[in-house]
Amino acid sequence: MTSAGTVEPGSTPEGLVLTQVSKAFGGVTAVKDASFSVMLGQIHGLIGPNGAGKSTVIGLVTGFLRPDSGDIRFGAHDLNRMTPEAIAQVGIARTFQKATPLVGLTALENILVGMHTRYHGGVLAALVRTSALRREERGMAERAQMILERFGLADDANTDAGDLPFGKLRFLEIARSMVLEPQLLLLDEPAAGLNRVEAARLSALIQGIRSTGTGVLIVDHDVPFVFGVCEQVTVMNLGQILASDHAAKIYENPAVREAYLGTQRAQTEAGA
Repeated sequence: MTSAGTVEPGSTPEGLVLTQVSKAFGGVTAVKDASFSVMLGQIHGLIGPNGAGKSTVIGLVTGFLRPDSGDIRFGAHDLNRMTPEAIAQVGIARTFQKATPLVGLTALENILVGMHTRYHGGVLAALVRTSALRREERGMAERAQMILERFGLADDANTDAGDLPFGKLRFLEIARSMVLEPQLLLLDEPAAGLNRVEAARLSALIQGIRSTGTGVLIVDHDVPFVFGVCEQVTVMNLGQILASDHAAKIYENPAVREAYLGTQRAQTEAGA
């Protein structure tokens, strides 16, 4: 792997690698020849103007979209032909731009629902309520409570998820994604709508996730947030990769500042 986070020829990386990936919808090319990588234990930002192709990349990586050409690999796994469910099983989790809690269930129950794939009891065990089943249920409840505590939601364990304020919904969404202990976490606009205190907490949580060896890919329009938490940044513009390097180098890249950072500054000054 090079210092910019790209993969050396012939190596088998521990992480996500996109190579010359393209995707078009009708006559419109959303992503063209995109190549970049996200290693495990790395926080990587993916930024660009609206319509740059960022959300399409997330859809391609998670299997909700199929590339027209190119390769997407996660370690030894070829993601091109895998279903979203299979991709989740090999260790990739994601959040969405809009938090989607299971309304009518408490915050704790939202976490427990995500643990169903790790349930080992069979139908008979459930019917007769074996001691092994009861032990497993207690263990799941304890772990769910620990996850809520990690994300600052312990006091909201018994609150209907639909009654949580916006910021806490964001944290619940991420907490749910961590239930299966993914190796790679994709965060789609995680800082959108958060105040400064919440954004600072989010940054600390992401760094904590990275410290466990999990790779994190962040798609967000909040430039200060991205450059404050990410080690590597990839910039997209009009479906293509404009640059991919260490965050400090990207921030000083003239082409990036002209195509994206300058655009963001102009919009801010105009009140957009």
